[in-house]
Amino acid sequence: MAEREVEAVFVVYYGLAAHKAAYGRVVQGSRTYTKDYFQLNQSAELREALLAMFPPPAEDDGYSAITYRWPGGQAPGYVAIRSSDRPHLAWSTSEGPPAPLKMTPAPNSAGPQTIMGDPTKTVEADANAEFDAFTATGMSGYIVAVKLVDEPAALHLRVYLRNPIAGLEFADVAQLPDPIRQLALSTRQSDAFQWLALANEGQRLSPEVSELMAKLEENPNLLLVGPPGTGKTVLLDKLARYIESPGSRVLFDPDKNHDAWSVEEATVSPGKVRTVVFHPNYSYDNLVVGLLPTPNDAGGVSVKAVAGPLLNLAHYATHNPQSRTVLLLDEFNRGNAASILGDMLALMDKDKRGSAAIDLAYADLGISVAPEFTDGGSAQVPNRFTLPPNLWLVAAMNSSDRSVAPLDAALRRRFSIRELPPDYAALELHLGAADAMPAAFGESDSGSESGSGAGSDPDPLTDLLAQWTSEDIARLAVEVLKAINRRIATVLGSDFELGQSNFWHVEGASTQKRLDALVTAWDDRVRPTLRMAFQDNDEALAAVLLAGAADTAMNNGVPRVAWWRVADISVPTYGQPRLVLTRLGSLDPSDALTELLRQANA
Repeated sequence: MAEREVEAVFVVYYGLAAHKAAYGRVVQGSRTYTKDYFQLNQSAELREALLAMFPPPAEDDGYSAITYRWPGGQAPGYVAIRSSDRPHLAWSTSEGPPAPLKMTPAPNSAGPQTIMGDPTKTVEADANAEFDAFTATGMSGYIVAVKLVDEPAALHLRVYLRNPIAGLEFADVAQLPDPIRQLALSTRQSDAFQWLALANEGQRLSPEVSELMAKLEENPNLLLVGPPGTGKTVLLDKLARYIESPGSRVLFDPDKNHDAWSVEEATVSPGKVRTVVFHPNYSYDNLVVGLLPTPNDAGGVSVKAVAGPLLNLAHYATHNPQSRTVLLLDEFNRGNAASILGDMLALMDKDKRGSAAIDLAYADLGISVAPEFTDGGSAQVPNRFTLPPNLWLVAAMNSSDRSVAPLDAALRRRFSIRELPPDYAALELHLGAADAMPAAFGESDSGSESGSGAGSDPDPLTDLLAQWTSEDIARLAVEVLKAINRRIATVLGSDFELGQSNFWHVEGASTQKRLDALVTAWDDRVRPTLRMAFQDNDEALAAVLLAGAADTAMNNGVPRVAWWRVADISVPTYGQPRLVLTRLGSLDPSDALTELLRQANA
């Protein structure tokens, strides 16, 4: 069969959860070797992509039948798109996992199995030991499912290895094309699923960047708005990297095993991107065109008109109409945006692009762009200037900023606005959070009493950590963020919610280390952010942190993140109860965890 174009790639890291699903239901009496699927993630972009690639037979049906394929075999399966939990890539319970997913004692290049191990163990501890033996070799496994263009209801399965041992080099992950290899290597135990859509022309196009580009095709001016830490700058960076390096056309041969890939050079040329950050001293002279002193031949100083990034990019875009050109404007409302853009406002509308023109300031002095923007052509900017349609303006601003002037209506109406609220699904995926909150203190599946014997006084933290996993602490981090933001939205409004970046680094291989990271994130990021957001507004902050009313004030603190201290009697006229914010790290670890559960309304 000839090579065919790849539409999308789905990668699952071969961690313990994937091992238990791929090993199958041969383990007797197990409560964990029971899944016939891989869980994906909860992002809306993924669901939309799955619906487009694997449309259900009925509009209200959340399942699409598919066929898993590999050289010499195939197996039935389905995609669960509208699952109450997360989308799944699933297979038949009666037939078991598709052959490429299973272990084999002796993998070889003919396939289809790649993971080394004994697939016949029927005792859970023995099946777990097979996974431990595989990881002890230093190898990592990556399950790759390939969706081809114009091939409905099918996924091609391959498994690749990082650091393959001698004899398994045929499955080296290095054989994957660069964007797919990087995608695979970005997965890990706590972030086990990634996917990549490959647009026409073979460009590497993530779902969030694809959405931005669709909006920019409708309106070349786009404004990203959201609380700090919701990923605006990260998204700008992804867009910039895509425009500057659009990638190549990825092809796949279904008849080949691990060496099925090839790459064709992209037919879309890389574009140009420049990024500027607005601030109070940034001006029209910096962005569009300004005057700078320059030495002259007479030994004196002359004035020269110098093109700014907007003029440079506009000149390049005009002479390269097939190229995408982007100007990124970060911290958009920290400068006087209307003043900085000046007369460019009259040219920004989509229906004015390429037609409406203005007389450039300082045009009589002669304006030339930098050599890198000439593309071998003229560097001279014409006196009559217009903004080309292929120059995109993408701005970003924090919704919580109140120290800067709001955007005026004339400027705001020229932008499509994309709101970026806190992305809990992204945080869940990044941290590898459990699907639901586990049992709290003292609760267990068996219902037995905690403690080592009669009269014992068990440590609730030890009791809980024995029941919880690192993924459970990750779920607690997500629930804390959700609960805090619900209360912030009620008290101040959604503009002041906390972004997912506040808990982005709550990581750790063990439950204790993950809990320590959560405590640190609260103390070093959440606590000071809330203190600044609610400056001189103790009552509102107390409501957010569940500290009660001021009439509950006391002399001594309680093991909580916030409590009211009574007024100082030495200043009877002016003394008032004050809200005290306690560092979680200063509390007893059991008290800190209890307080986190309380903040999460758990």
